Amino acid sequence: ATKFDTKPTWDSGLSREHELHLAEKVFGGKPLFVTHYPQKQKAFYMKEDEEMSRTTPEPVVACMDLLIPNVGELAGGSERESDHDKLVRSMKSRNIDPQHPSSSWYLALRRFGSAPHAGFGIGFDRLVQYLTGTPNIRDVIPMRRYAGP
Repeated sequence: ATKFDTKPTWDSGLSREHELHLAEKVFGGKPLFVTHYPQKQKAFYMKEDEEMSRTTPEPVVACMDLLIPNVGELAGGSERESDHDKLVRSMKSRNIDPQHPSSSWYLALRRFGSAPHAGFGIGFDRLVQYLTGTPNIRDVIPMRRYAGP
């Protein structure tokens, strides 16, 4: 059995050590996609996969992470919730004020409906790390992480 510094649980999600273990050991150094994370671990705008949620201990979202060896998560994406009322409930469940200027604009975009859509992001520094085979991401970041000489 594998010993982890942090035990993976449904509530805690995957840490980098879990991601690397999956990509390097379980899947033999090959990239893989992990899908359907618990809803409470993800952003308020991610859409619940209601069909899949019927088979899991708690609601899950329609999302994915691309895990690669030596890096962990390279890219992540999800289907976005387009239902205004569900978004408001999701925000409130995370103690986000739907009326606050930093969040009200997002709701305004969906007040009169929205087309089903999704989005994703890729970590550019992680991509460079993977492509160059650099062991530590700090060695590929173009800007220093501290001020000074």
